[in-house]
This record gives sequence, structure tokens and C-alpha cells, in this order.
Amino acid sequence: MVTYDFQTIKVLLQKSIENGWEAELTLYMNHMEYMIIIYDDHCSFQGCGYKNGSGEYNFLSLDELYVAEQVDGIILKRDWEKIEYFDCVDFEMQGFWREDINFTK
Repeated sequence: MVTYDFQTIKVLLQKSIENGWEAELTLYMNHMEYMIIIYDDHCSFQGCGYKNGSGEYNFLSLDELYVAEQVDGIILKRDWEKIEYFDCVDFEMQGFWREDINFTK
């Protein structure tokens, strides 16, 4: 179970865009891998993997993505506590990794 909320993730994704990065945040839920990607003018959610992958589901905002039904019936607002952990090399490269924000368990 994650120990940080959607607002924390949202702020870091938005900071990525401000820094000129299209960050790819991988999240793991039910032993499956998913990805949120932030772009300059939208964001997306997708299932990852050769056999289990999906196309990108595009949204105008992270708030819209958060409440919409995603691949595999995931609704992040409802299922946030089911996230096992996050991984984001882009956050690390931007110096967002700090002791007070632990992205892996």
C-alpha cells in the first residue's frame, strides 16, 4: 500500500512539465504494471507489457484521469490504496527523490 496521496504525485508530475520533462510514472497494482505519462497539453494512462499492454487512454488533466475508469476497470480515486508501489526514473533525474517522499517500499 502506498504512503503518499494523489496530490503529491500530481504536484511532482506537474513540476516535471514545468521543467520540460514528459515524466513516465510507473505504478504497480495487483502485480500488474501501469503507466501515467504527463505531456505538455494532456496526460495518459496505459497498461504495460507485451501480453498485458493496452493503448494509451488520454485525458485533458490529471484530475480527469484520476476519476475516470481505466484499463482493467481501474479507477484511481477508488483504487489508490491498492497501488503497491511507484517507480519514476524521471523524478529521480530531476532530483525529486527525497527522504520525506519515498516512492518505493
